[in-house]
Parts: sequence; C-alpha cells; structure tokens
Amino acid sequence: MTAARTLRPPANSVDPDGEFPLGPPEYFFYLLFQAARQRDLFFDRELAPVGLNLAQWRSLAIIRRLESCTMTALARFSTIDRTTLTRAVDQLVTRGVVERIVPDRDRRQINLQLTTHGKTVYSQAVEILKDRNRRVLSEVDPKRLREATRVLQEALLKLAGEGELAIDLLNFGATAPPEEA
Repeated sequence: MTAARTLRPPANSVDPDGEFPLGPPEYFFYLLFQAARQRDLFFDRELAPVGLNLAQWRSLAIIRRLESCTMTALARFSTIDRTTLTRAVDQLVTRGVVERIVPDRDRRQINLQLTTHGKTVYSQAVEILKDRNRRVLSEVDPKRLREATRVLQEALLKLAGEGELAIDLLNFGATAPPEEA
C-alpha cells in the first residue's frame, strides 16, 4: 500500500481539487524539501561507519564527479555554506581522502582531488546511497521517475535563472564534448 492511497487531505486544504493539503506548486516544493531532508538524515546516519558525515560525503561525491575541482566549484554544486564546506574539506584532507593540488598553469589556484584512499571510501559510501535510492524508488515506474526528473529539471532551470548557472547545475559539471570540425 502506498502513502498516496492512505492520505486524506485535511479539512483546511487549500488545493482547489482537494487532493493535497496545499496548492500543488506549494505542496510540490514542501514535499521536495521534506524528501531531501529525510534522505539527508538517513545518509548522515548511514555514512558514519564509513567515516563520513553529510557535508563530507557531498564534498567527496562532487570532487569525484568533477575529477579535479576548485573550492568555488565545490561550493556551487554542494549547497553547503562555505565555513562548513571548508571544515569538511580540511577533515577529508587530514584523513588522506582528498588532496589539494596546485596546478602548474596557475599557482594561485588550488584543486581538490580524491586520493587512492578517497576512491575506496567513495566506493563504500556510494553503495550505501545507491542501495537506499533503489529501495526508496523501487516501486516507481521508470517512466514516471524520468518524468518527475524532467519536472525537477524545468523547475531548477527557472529557479537558477536559465543562464550559465542553471545549465552548469543541470549538467552537474559535465563539460560539453569537443565540437567536430
């Protein structure tokens, strides 16, 4: 039995159709926030045996995704405040999970990369997360999941201003393939 079948909107529902407690746009973002928060709480708890907290995990995952990234790029994708982010990265560096690299082309810049140990920690953590994601979404039809993902893409595009930031966030840092001549 799914939650949608057992829920009844309260008598004070403001949804014109009476299906949800709030209007669909407001309820959508309320549910999005609550789902993300519950997922974060779960991951913060479940990543402890691997030696990570949520801020460290996000940092680790983004550094791995970008392969080599600056603190600016990490801040852009992580949604973690700069003080917490710096502390998380410092802890990862101290533990030998991440290393700071100064590129030859620009000695003023510092890039972050996973160490060999960091790749191992990432592999352990990502399995915990993938397993949870699979279990949470196991009964959702793949077509509906893709449609929901497209709705979130549209919302993010509008929220981030439809410019370079939005495109960068939607592509999660992936660079465009080189153009063919």
